[in-house]
Amino acid sequence: MSQLLSCVLPSEYDPRQWSKRKRWTIALIIWNLIAPIDIASTFYSGVQGQIQDEFATSNTVATLGVGLYNLGAVFGVLFGGPLSELYGRRPVYIILSTCFVVFSLGSTFSPNLSTLLICRGFMGLLGSPVFSIYGGSVADLFTPEERGPVVALFTLVLQGAPTIGPVPSSSLGPIFPWRWLFGFITIWGGVLAAVTILFVPETEPTTIRRKIAESKGVVPDIGEIQFSKAKIWRRALLTPITMLRNEPIMIWTTLYHSFVYGLLFLLEAYPHIYDSHYSMSREQTGLVFVSPFIGNVLGVLIYFGYHKPQYEARQRVIQIESGGKSEIEPEARLPGVLLASLLTPIGLFWLTFSAHPDLSLFNYYIDLYPTMSASAIAANSAVRNIAATVLPSVGLPLYTSLGIRNANVLLACISCIGLPTGVILYVFGRRLRAASRWAKQAADAGSLSHQSVEPSAPLLAQYPQNHYGGTSSSD
Repeated sequence: MSQLLSCVLPSEYDPRQWSKRKRWTIALIIWNLIAPIDIASTFYSGVQGQIQDEFATSNTVATLGVGLYNLGAVFGVLFGGPLSELYGRRPVYIILSTCFVVFSLGSTFSPNLSTLLICRGFMGLLGSPVFSIYGGSVADLFTPEERGPVVALFTLVLQGAPTIGPVPSSSLGPIFPWRWLFGFITIWGGVLAAVTILFVPETEPTTIRRKIAESKGVVPDIGEIQFSKAKIWRRALLTPITMLRNEPIMIWTTLYHSFVYGLLFLLEAYPHIYDSHYSMSREQTGLVFVSPFIGNVLGVLIYFGYHKPQYEARQRVIQIESGGKSEIEPEARLPGVLLASLLTPIGLFWLTFSAHPDLSLFNYYIDLYPTMSASAIAANSAVRNIAATVLPSVGLPLYTSLGIRNANVLLACISCIGLPTGVILYVFGRRLRAASRWAKQAADAGSLSHQSVEPSAPLLAQYPQNHYGGTSSSD
């Protein structure tokens, strides 16, 4: 079996050899499939007032509809990679998107709050695995040189959907009942699940090779398959925990990134601020979330318009000067993180928008851990979702007890930790990498870099032969 899987795919089966129109159609379907799953996490908050009134519950309990969705995503993002590697991407997309629709339908017709909250948790659990495999699909379909526009589109929906989620629901809430609006998410997801079934073929190389072998009557070694399954699950579930425990760089960057990400989910605090100071209605305060969406769009434009070209230009210079023997160091990814860590406290003090350092940080992980990047990103995503689980229920009590000014100052002061942390990583990154088990190491004291790894956008590292999310399947 191993020998079979190492062979090159025939051109007619190779996703990268398909027509550009077909490849873009598949990518856009997956892009649209992600949108309702991503937006559903915060869409709930815009109609939370209606839910509180109907079920006669408190704000804290009702906010669990956001928290439990994110709690489900903590575990869901860990399962997507192994499932797609074992069974292919197509069945994972189809089965999990269908399950998302089923539980979305359950939340729409929930007879009580308990049922609603349980369905929300399963929506997050069964919908979130697509976030950890979309990068593999894009890498299946496009060469590194072709991925730029595709990556920009996926980044916009992944970053923008949660921030814009409360806007349509809070604007339409006074007109339509919350069940109707939840029904819209269900129908949206259902239509895209059906389109996925009809038009998205298998793109994962190992799965395609396995199907070719089966069509030719080649029987794989059962013992080898079982060993491979155990290895894949062990790596996917245990490696992120191990990296968080043993890698100082992972610990500090993940904690800070989780704090910044969690700021978005202080959902109930932002309407409280504008309602108490400016007497704005719920639908008007929902428009506040347009500003973080604009911030995300600006962040994507800055990354692809400035940071990425600068990085690639510097890499080319180093390659030419070294005769192809050296590459740029992972710390070259950090200027974007430094900029974000500077803008975040400024954004908090202004309370307009907060910068998200995901782009530069995830690429930093990919360069820093060339063979373990998916585990690093999975660990980061899990901790971020834990923060997003807790903070929705903390936001309003925090601002109520401390007051708006003191609460903002507290959050801004915490966010200030990011800048010195980023500076330390930028200046002393090589020393920290030298003490790491998995980080990319310098070949010698005078070289600038080490082992080759292709620069890429979040979750899009090497060609996905025996890879998912940028991580090699080899230990």
